[in-house]
Amino acid sequence: MQGEREPSRPPRRPFMYERLLPPIQTYEARDGKSLCYRHYEAQSDKLLILLHGISEDGQYLHPLADFIAKRRLAQVIVPDLRGYGLHPVRRGDVEYVGQHDHDIEDLTQWLKRRNVKYRTLVMGGHSGGGANVIRLATHRLAKEIGGYLLLAPSIHPKAPINHEKDPWSAIQLRKNRIATLNVLNAVGLRYLNGLVVMSNDKPIAGRHGRETLELSYRLLMSRTTKRKYERSLRAMTQPTLVLVGEKEEVFISGQYAPLFAEYNQAKVEMILDADHDGILSNEDTFKEVERWLSGL
Repeated sequence: MQGEREPSRPPRRPFMYERLLPPIQTYEARDGKSLCYRHYEAQSDKLLILLHGISEDGQYLHPLADFIAKRRLAQVIVPDLRGYGLHPVRRGDVEYVGQHDHDIEDLTQWLKRRNVKYRTLVMGGHSGGGANVIRLATHRLAKEIGGYLLLAPSIHPKAPINHEKDPWSAIQLRKNRIATLNVLNAVGLRYLNGLVVMSNDKPIAGRHGRETLELSYRLLMSRTTKRKYERSLRAMTQPTLVLVGEKEEVFISGQYAPLFAEYNQAKVEMILDADHDGILSNEDTFKEVERWLSGL
């Protein structure tokens, strides 16, 4: 990334679900780069593209993706977004703000050309992946989307789901740098957008070598909604399911229902005894997702 040196990385060790995962496949984005995804195949006319959070790639989504595919609720595609995964083009960076939107659109077109057949396209995301999904509600891809599945989604720093002070102390935002870059971008100056603005000081003992622990400005801005995030929420007119854990520690769980109720008809459900990541393997999550997908 511009102006920064990538930190030394710990030796890679197997991730807990690695032997259970479908093989990595690649698709070609519009800039010619090869990006990775995994396809959980199922006999279903629904296709769910499920997006990962802010620091991990798609591997940790395996419990939910595997459940959905095995129950034939939907085929599931889990991409490693640009800047993530085992062999990213540039870890923690993209070429421009909004490139993930284009990459996801390119993925859908690639799947069509590869004869992956489906009737209903569902976009899903956990945490930061939720913000990527919400962004798409005002993108041209929205006309192809038949539903949204959001799990403890981030939305925007100004949204009421955020704590005044982030209790997740490992995440550090360089707020002054972000504010400066916001001003520069407002007048069309983007030459510093590769600077790191977010870091995750994850304990070394808990690392597995695939994390993305530093994000550039242009990647972080690609993973949040635009400043007027209300427009994106209003545009979510398709069936939408929002799930948040009772023990959610990253966002304020009780703020999701009133926020979504103000702008759209999303169904918001609280999952008991689940925290931010635990929601992905919770039996009640599985039940809610099964009911919702079966009704699409």
